[in-house]
Amino acid sequence: MKDPIVAVATPFGESAIGVVRLSGKGVLNIARRFFRTRSQIKPRFAHFGTLVDEKEEIVDEGILIYYKAPRSYTGEDMIELSLHGNPLILKKALDLFLKAGCRLAEPGEFTKRAFLNGKLDLAQAEAVAELITAKTELARKASIRQLKGELSKYVNSLRESLLELSAYIEADIEFSEEDIPTLTKEQVLSMVERILEGIDQLLKTAKTGKFLREGMRLAIVGRPNVGKSSLFNALLREERAIVTDIEGTTRDYIEGTLNIKGIPVVLVDTAGIRDAKDPVEKIGVERSVKKIEEADVVLFVLDGSVGVKEEDLKIYEKVKDRDTIVVINKIDLGEAPLPLEIFEGHSIIKVSALTGHGLKDLEEEILRKAGLVVQEGLNVYVSVRHEELLRKSKEVLERFRDKYEKEDISPEIAMLDIREAADYLGEIVGHITTEDVLGSIFSRFCIGK
Repeated sequence: MKDPIVAVATPFGESAIGVVRLSGKGVLNIARRFFRTRSQIKPRFAHFGTLVDEKEEIVDEGILIYYKAPRSYTGEDMIELSLHGNPLILKKALDLFLKAGCRLAEPGEFTKRAFLNGKLDLAQAEAVAELITAKTELARKASIRQLKGELSKYVNSLRESLLELSAYIEADIEFSEEDIPTLTKEQVLSMVERILEGIDQLLKTAKTGKFLREGMRLAIVGRPNVGKSSLFNALLREERAIVTDIEGTTRDYIEGTLNIKGIPVVLVDTAGIRDAKDPVEKIGVERSVKKIEEADVVLFVLDGSVGVKEEDLKIYEKVKDRDTIVVINKIDLGEAPLPLEIFEGHSIIKVSALTGHGLKDLEEEILRKAGLVVQEGLNVYVSVRHEELLRKSKEVLERFRDKYEKEDISPEIAMLDIREAADYLGEIVGHITTEDVLGSIFSRFCIGK
């Protein structure tokens, strides 16, 4: 990891500026071979000069900044060279540095080196990639908070409590005959419960974290002519789907994206589900069923002006075990009696896609399904990797608690359980990690970051 590396740090294509980044041992000498400037290169100064090739022919003019270790992003000597953003120029610069002894950086290698050199912990390093790919303002803010260390601070606090508990248990084993402070059984159990509560608080953010990073998929389903396409258009606030009084107008699914208070949502308008005889419509219905299976949340739409039909109930059987919101549409046309007890256990929202009545309530319910309404105050959202490690730590602690309450565990085993739970938390921030884990995390980064 000390080899000098190089990469273009800006996206491919024509632009005003293109940045070539170098890091590692000897990068200043490599840069000096091709960059000509009148002044001596000093750390953290912007130096205007000319980039030349092996024959001293001018490649481009630009600005070079040298970051001397350890005061750099990677913690190593670093060079950032700002040139004109012509892909030909950037490729030429890259070729020069590769021939001079650099190797092409792997995806995320600059940030990986920052982690290995103690500039960032692992949770902060992951936040760098999430910040780059954030799709909404809320996702950006969440990534910034994680990058600043708010998640790490929370996790480290839980881990330190476990290590403190482990130290008490270990001291009780090693110095059992000496008069040293120890914890009562009640104090140990109380401490474990507080840590479990902290882990649960983080686990509650996992669903929201997933939706912030990957988006939330909503499928609008129902029989033909209940107003699915009208609802689709109303939520998107644009006329995307064709709306007519003719049943079966939508013969295939249509997708659109929207942003509900920071949650990126992929909205899918499906074909009306029924026993279609037309071969084209039949294919559309089959595709719609597949989209329902892929959805995180299903909006099951009924025509509130005509009530529940047998066809509605057949479709409801397909979605009742999913995370479903029952949407009673067309209430502007009057409300027929509805057997709402059939849909017990699911949220029921009354709307008019035509007038917009109830759409705000529907959006709030979607946010509640995403977990955002109840978790907005915590300000950090864990990833799938974090969730897995938190669950492992929780399982070990619950096992320890249950055995400890029954006095069915030796102090030596108790200490091992507590340390195992602490190790899982340590993996979140990178106190304990493996090359495989690092490879998996940083392979998702872009080259040059």
